Amino acid sequence: MHTKRLFTVIIILLAAVLLTSCTSSFVVQVSAIADPAANTNNKRYVLVNGNTEGQEDDLFFREFSAYFIPILAEKGYQRVDSRKDADMEIFFRYAISEGRTGVNTFVRPIYETIGGNTINITRTRTNEAGATTTTRSTVYVPLQTIYAGTILESRSYTVYTSSAALEAYKIKPAGKILWKTLMNITTDSNDLRTTIPIMAAAAAPYLAGNSGAAKKIRLTPDDPKISAIRKNAGVSIK
Repeated sequence: MHTKRLFTVIIILLAAVLLTSCTSSFVVQVSAIADPAANTNNKRYVLVNGNTEGQEDDLFFREFSAYFIPILAEKGYQRVDSRKDADMEIFFRYAISEGRTGVNTFVRPIYETIGGNTINITRTRTNEAGATTTTRSTVYVPLQTIYAGTILESRSYTVYTSSAALEAYKIKPAGKILWKTLMNITTDSNDLRTTIPIMAAAAAPYLAGNSGAAKKIRLTPDDPKISAIRKNAGVSIK
């Protein structure tokens, strides 16, 4: 019985560890599409702030776009300063939603640990002649964990959806779209400076290409791809 209960506890603890590891990962949805007939041999581009009234010298735009510029360079794209020297314009947009609040309710089992101690027992006996004898013994109570019931718990949460998009348009003829890559992530962070590099790391294999369908990419906070994205962009978190 003791072994069976201990085994049950171990299983529950392992499940808790797995649950924790799952909730500490990120899931990024990436959808990339490109015009298969478009000629993208000439890949000189100017980067444009696609946000409403956005400017290219905006500090956030400069930091966020820095995560994608090295990825584009690896795919043969060359950034230029002047539109007259470019083959295309790449519009970069980003946003974050208002917080969405909810409540998670779950049932949690309660276990109690008993035993693991020593009990000293003293017995005194008197025989017919009136003589008294005392005996002492020690009993060890094994350590065991028992199921004591359940408890209903509720926890509130607030999540935010960060999104980013890069869209490439040919300059001549003007307005012809070449490709677009969309990405979004829902986390408890309302800071784009935290979520943009995660999205960039997930979208890297599909940027400027065709994913065929929306992909869900799972990354952990310590994923080396995220660290590499930050390093290539020259941005570090202290």
